[in-house]
Amino acid sequence: MASNGELKNVPTIKAYKNPDWLGAPTSRHIRIMCELYEPMKRLDAHSIDNYFIIVGSHLVMHPEDRVKHIAGLEQQLKKITSEEEVEAVQAKLRFAKKMQNMDKFYSMALELGKKLGEWNKERAASGKPSYHVSTGGGPGIMEAANRGAHEAGETTLGFGASRPEWGSLNRYVSEEGAFEFHYFFMRKFWMAYKCMGLVVMPGGFGSLDELFEMLVLLQTKKITHPMPIILLGAEHWKKAINFDYLLECGMLTQSHLDMLVFKDSAEDAFQYLVESVRKAEESGETEQVETAKRRRLENKPSTPATPSKKDR
Repeated sequence: MASNGELKNVPTIKAYKNPDWLGAPTSRHIRIMCELYEPMKRLDAHSIDNYFIIVGSHLVMHPEDRVKHIAGLEQQLKKITSEEEVEAVQAKLRFAKKMQNMDKFYSMALELGKKLGEWNKERAASGKPSYHVSTGGGPGIMEAANRGAHEAGETTLGFGASRPEWGSLNRYVSEEGAFEFHYFFMRKFWMAYKCMGLVVMPGGFGSLDELFEMLVLLQTKKITHPMPIILLGAEHWKKAINFDYLLECGMLTQSHLDMLVFKDSAEDAFQYLVESVRKAEESGETEQVETAKRRRLENKPSTPATPSKKDR
């Protein structure tokens, strides 16, 4: 009511424009549906048919950048006198030097991303379905793979998950392929949904999670088409996970281990992925996979319903 006693019009807001309502626990299902359908629409709008997922540590960097980083830390040590600061910089320096041996995987991811990007451009020119480079969108190996595809002039994807320590997605993710998920399970869904191959380089819990989740989806037949899973860096992986012991004690069978392939170079990984696509296309499998995906997402049965006697 105004000061003169007259009634004022009551301001209103539509429910779908009300941020308080959309952010409330009771609207969680709406937010989940947004993270299902917005990526679907955007991927379709940009003709992104399939992708290869490349995962690995966010801690590695380009070998040349590491040399500069170490040199910068050494210069810092010469300028500081506080014991506490000296200890902190020395710890950073020790870690940086320890990581130098792992930085070769940045170079591998960069090379692999570029090879896949150039190959995908050739496919596009001949009207074939696309196979884009996709990562978790962060720094390190993810940045390297995105960077390689970007340098090849290709659209490259990043499926982010609100990691404050990373900030925004890396600068090599294409704008149309930049996704930021609040719900981790929706991120996992989209990383797997159009994925036609997984390349795992050395990494921490996140990389291991993505590896084992994909293996479980294959083992349980949630993914029914062949899915190449490449562990890049055979020596590292055989030290990190004792697959032979898991086989020896009966926790895994040889068929489980046959889902994995060990490679030691970007070229070998690239050739293996390309060959897997060639075989799938020759067998007609890729068309069947895409049809099945669309049925699932559109909530249509995978097989036609049996007609009733009245319909016959």
